[in-house]
Amino acid sequence: MADHKNQHFVPRVLLRPFTKDAEDKSINLYNIRSDRLIPDAPVKGQCARHYWYGEDGQLELLLGKLEGMFGLARQRVVGGGNSDKDREETSLFMCMQLWRTANAAARLRHWIEQTNANSWGPEEPVPDDKKLVISAMRLAIKSRELLKDLKIRFVENHTSRDFIIADDPAVLLNRFATEKLGGSAFGVASSGLIFVMPMSPRLSVICYDGLVYSLDATNGRAILKSEVAIDAYNEIQCIAAEENIYFQRWKDGDYVRQRFAAVKHKRRPAATAYTFVPDGETENAEHYRLGTVEEGRAAKRSLVATRFNYPEPDRWIPGLRYRPKPTTFFNGTGMGHVRKREWLYRGREEPPPDQGEKMQIIRTGLRPNAWTRR
Repeated sequence: MADHKNQHFVPRVLLRPFTKDAEDKSINLYNIRSDRLIPDAPVKGQCARHYWYGEDGQLELLLGKLEGMFGLARQRVVGGGNSDKDREETSLFMCMQLWRTANAAARLRHWIEQTNANSWGPEEPVPDDKKLVISAMRLAIKSRELLKDLKIRFVENHTSRDFIIADDPAVLLNRFATEKLGGSAFGVASSGLIFVMPMSPRLSVICYDGLVYSLDATNGRAILKSEVAIDAYNEIQCIAAEENIYFQRWKDGDYVRQRFAAVKHKRRPAATAYTFVPDGETENAEHYRLGTVEEGRAAKRSLVATRFNYPEPDRWIPGLRYRPKPTTFFNGTGMGHVRKREWLYRGREEPPPDQGEKMQIIRTGLRPNAWTRR
């Protein structure tokens, strides 16, 4: 299976418009670890590992078909297309891209390591990269249905400044969780979700929760005429990048380095774990507070909550504004605020709540940590 040995976690179809003269042969990059600008690096070795998806080539072949669909959709979008099919195929590609990178595998690995470090019980074995990739791709498939409700808009760059792209280009954010919910954890079902990915130096795509935000758009497209707006999109790539940031024009190298330097303080570990220890009981619930591993060991029981860390940029997406009365669904459990009421009860037998659980959120502070036994 030599043809499948070099497997890309950011496919060449996505990198191609960012290559020199869009010829898919060489690309300029900024390497974060060495703080070096590297011109004309061969594309075939970028964002790739040997047998990243396995040696039989089956998953690589399936992803290749998805990449082909995305490439055709992008061509139509560049030509002015804005059909439901173009949006559907682009959002599907984004969903798979989110979970197929080396960073996605690192998030899962770090999640397990952090859980082990914060638990006094038996450690969970850390899988090798191949198993982590398969687990991540399973998450991608599960995530797909929960992302279909997001509004999707193509973003046109009408400035002299290019979009750049990193080696983890499909990025989740949540301004609502950061600003209105005190920095609470979030997932793909959460209210306020934002999902962005560059498609070329002149084109990007954004998916967002239409119950929380509205976006300035013309004929279904967001038009950016300010270089400051392009900087905001590019800084998200800088925060999310693992090792490399790619750009088409060599003259933009100093700009890329400067943008990374401006936001590197926002980069965080892939995951964070918290230990909660007993803090009393009521008739129907056990209450827990934030504590230490040692306190959990002394109490002979504890809960470990682990969250993925996604970018929290200093400046958010230009033109994406809060609605006057953002709508979320919330019932006080660890599920948090979600975009659909039925998602609060996934996998449970109890009936859905009444319409009173639909909430209009304007300002919300941090909730105390409490876990309810059911």
